[in-house]
Amino acid sequence: MVSRRLLDLFLELARIDGLPGREGAVAKRVFAFLRGLGLQPAMDGSAAAALSDTSNVVCPVGGGGAFVLLAHMDTAAYTSSARQVVGADRVSTDGRAPLGADGRAGMAAILYALERAVHTNLPLKPFTMAFTTRGRGNMAGVRNLALPAGVRCGFVLDSPLPPGSYAASSHGIALFSADVLGRSADASLEPEKGVSAIGIAAAALAGLKLGRHGAGTASNVGTISGGSAPGAVPLAAMVRGQVRADSQEDALPVLESVKAAFEEAAKAAGGAVSFKWWWDFAPYSHEPGSEVRRLAEEAVIAAGLRPAGVAAARGSEANALNARGIAAVNFGVGIGNPLANSEYIPLEALSKASEIVSRLISK
Repeated sequence: MVSRRLLDLFLELARIDGLPGREGAVAKRVFAFLRGLGLQPAMDGSAAAALSDTSNVVCPVGGGGAFVLLAHMDTAAYTSSARQVVGADRVSTDGRAPLGADGRAGMAAILYALERAVHTNLPLKPFTMAFTTRGRGNMAGVRNLALPAGVRCGFVLDSPLPPGSYAASSHGIALFSADVLGRSADASLEPEKGVSAIGIAAAALAGLKLGRHGAGTASNVGTISGGSAPGAVPLAAMVRGQVRADSQEDALPVLESVKAAFEEAAKAAGGAVSFKWWWDFAPYSHEPGSEVRRLAEEAVIAAGLRPAGVAAARGSEANALNARGIAAVNFGVGIGNPLANSEYIPLEALSKASEIVSRLISK
């Protein structure tokens, strides 16, 4: 049975509008909540770097400890106008707006567990809480998050998995761009003087194998643009795509093959190309028995659940933490239909997620 206080806290947080980059009202509420418990939260100064109207809220407990509990403050859509519906076993809306559980359920689970511990004088481990900006945008908040030096593990509360399950691994998405340069000319009067940038791009793509490259790797070209007029040999063309892979080692050969195809096509035609790639979010994987998995599973078992480390279906802030060298997993909070107008969260899932947090932070 879910605590009435936990439910009320979730409903309150879910009603606050906080689109990516506009999380200021949410941060203000969290800051006041933590101050009300006698803690010393701080803004980490990341607002400008993350292009948000607020910085991340960071709150060390007992000096900050070795792990961070993290939830993002933003939601993908406005939530203040949603009509919240509390049913016998779940919270949803009337279907005309999303609930805001994606983000706010994890926040409520952390804050309620902390509040209960403080009010019952429960001995706590040293740890850090972080409530971040742009979790549903480009993860710029967590990428610029300032954490105590001793933090080496992270537990994100953001996955739609059921409580007890957690994302022990995740694929990554590498984005790439190929900016092709040809030579412009009048296509009617002197086409032989031109080098078609679009032609170079087409030749490169014709020689590429796109789609699946084994069980966990796939590539795609999603956008092509270029040229200026039907009567002009196109000077420039821009190609954008991605490679999805379960490991960095699997992505690199595919990216190299794309790069080589564009460079060869440009050289053959007398043009040039600038090829770049970067991780939108990098993959990660933690072996059974690793510190972060051991801590996660101990908390899940103590909460009366069966732990299950699985592969993530989507990227999360756990990817960004791992890329920074902080071993992180993403806990399931049981959100159904995340981001949709039909979004909901079972009451039992909300309760269990908070109980896992309680077991993580208590001595």
